[in-house]
Amino acid sequence: MRHPSKATQHGSASLIVVMVLLFSMALVVAYANRSLLFEQRTSINQYRATQAFEAAEAGLEWAQALLNDPRAIDADCIAASTGDSLRERWLRFDAARLRQVPITWNNAGHTTSLHAACARTASGWSCSCPASGHPALDPTTAAGASTAFIVHAEPIDQPGMVRVIASGCIGVAGACAPVGTATSEASSTVEAVFALVPGMASLPAAPLTAKGDMDAGSASIGLHNPEPASHGIAAHAGGRLIAANARITTLPGASPLRAIVDHDPTLAGTPRDRLFTAHFGLDKASWRAQPAVRRLTCTGDCSAALATTVAGLRGRPLVWIDGDLTLAGPLTLGTPADPVIVVSTGAAKLGGAITIHGVVYAASIVWKDALPGSALVRGALISEGNYSGNGAPDLFYDAAILRTLQQGSGSFVRLPGSWRDF
Repeated sequence: MRHPSKATQHGSASLIVVMVLLFSMALVVAYANRSLLFEQRTSINQYRATQAFEAAEAGLEWAQALLNDPRAIDADCIAASTGDSLRERWLRFDAARLRQVPITWNNAGHTTSLHAACARTASGWSCSCPASGHPALDPTTAAGASTAFIVHAEPIDQPGMVRVIASGCIGVAGACAPVGTATSEASSTVEAVFALVPGMASLPAAPLTAKGDMDAGSASIGLHNPEPASHGIAAHAGGRLIAANARITTLPGASPLRAIVDHDPTLAGTPRDRLFTAHFGLDKASWRAQPAVRRLTCTGDCSAALATTVAGLRGRPLVWIDGDLTLAGPLTLGTPADPVIVVSTGAAKLGGAITIHGVVYAASIVWKDALPGSALVRGALISEGNYSGNGAPDLFYDAAILRTLQQGSGSFVRLPGSWRDF
């Protein structure tokens, strides 16, 4: 019987050691590969979650921009010549409660706020802003979308505020496809409270305010203010007031003479810029820079240009005029439901039969050649300087219109500290 040699025994031991080392290395490689796959999956998930989050943030920014855009839009959220703006489509101003109320529709028995949705493809963004019902993106766009968001507004029981909620998704799926069944690989929801910076912060006391003199001469200008909250003041001047034939309406039983306030040293001593800030809550540069304000420069008669600008802006138009403002009637600006604010850095030179629902603010105001009953302002005129002219417009202090401008016009901004992602 032969016995294994020592060399054979040493070779077997070496083989065993090599096999153990090989097996150990295989375990290490397998574990490293598993960790690598885990890291890859984690990175992909983080990347997709970040995409969804950024899409939701884009939804908030997009909604704020369109809520501050006074132009009409079509069903694809693109500026159009007719129709409603997104603010008109989404929100209704409740003047009695001074609230921004989201417009709703009947979703199979459920009251649902209107939503808008956008999807991003290789060719750019495509959006849907329905006037009723769910957003409806083009099927080809929806199929090829890399990211999408859906956004809507909810009410807040605070004046001039509304909550906007946006969900971002990978593709048009999950929360971004309310009528679909597919789930999204990643989604994120963010919200913020939007507060309205009003077009007019503080109401004037009278239908005509002039920091300097008011000289209507012998014209039978109509000055009407039956509002108890403003004490029935029909005209307010920092300097002298000449209106011998003025037709004055004030509080029932009150003397018309007491409705005229002139030689007011506080008003006369108020710097022009401070007078603007007192009424509008912002300095001129900040007010002019609001997204909802449209700037216009006119040479000569501005009637047609201003009428076209106001007609192209939905809601309650805010217009800034660089230089003088010259208007000639017949002309109508604004309506009781949608009054207008026009601010001119120069003189406002009005002539003839002009009807204005809202506020005109200018460096000075002149109104000529208007017969009694032919020209009308429901709201207020405010002059940083003097008022003059032989015209006889009827100036009515309309508290409802002024409150609408105070609470229902202006630009939305994010309320600090209101942002949430949970």
